Amino acid sequence: MHSTQPATPMTVAVNMTELISLIPFKDIVVNGIGGFLGGLALLWLAIGSRGIRSLRSKLERPRVRIERRMTPENIFTGIELGAPAQWVQQQLGAPTKVGEKWWGYRFSDSLVSLSFSANDSVESIAVALVDPATTFEFPAWHFNCPPLGKMTLRDLLAADHLSLEFNDSLRHSELRITGREGPRGAWHYIAFGVLSPHIPGPLLSVDFEWDKEKDELISQPQEIKINWAAVSSTSNIEGFPWDLGISI
Repeated sequence: MHSTQPATPMTVAVNMTELISLIPFKDIVVNGIGGFLGGLALLWLAIGSRGIRSLRSKLERPRVRIERRMTPENIFTGIELGAPAQWVQQQLGAPTKVGEKWWGYRFSDSLVSLSFSANDSVESIAVALVDPATTFEFPAWHFNCPPLGKMTLRDLLAADHLSLEFNDSLRHSELRITGREGPRGAWHYIAFGVLSPHIPGPLLSVDFEWDKEKDELISQPQEIKINWAAVSSTSNIEGFPWDLGISI
């Protein structure tokens, strides 16, 4: 009669080692990775790269993508004074900012400010430069007016029907030139500015010196570049809203 000997700890360890050695871990790992990669390949074939991008966009946090367009090169003549607001939006798209009877657009090469009358028609069109290489033809009847972007203060001071004034505040300094233009009986009003905000922003930088005691310009007019211009159906042309270009 044979007696059964109780298993010792050493015997159990040897048996476990032999058992583990029989398990093909390497094959399991290789097959697992192969199956995973094969699954990815099948997923790619099933939905393609476009589907992967779509799936990724649904899983990621959404973003607002803003691609700024360039200003229409004929902005001063393509958008006419008196044009209805609805038509303007069809041409320029939705404005970047809106206010009371006012729209502001941020383009890649300019800032555009439009004001509207009580019947929602264009009352004024103002364009400010943010790009030193950009130019816009400006409609002038009574003097030889260079394009905005090449225009200097000297060009405007040569026109007898335009007047110069200096304005400043805690937020800005400005030379503003205003006058009346157009054919007899169909006048409109024009304004030009050398606007220098004291807060950094995208507006094309300009510098000038003004003697407040003598109320006269110190800088040379030919060295002062005009950085905004406007046409309006009324003589009440406000300064350009330069903070339009500042993003919060």
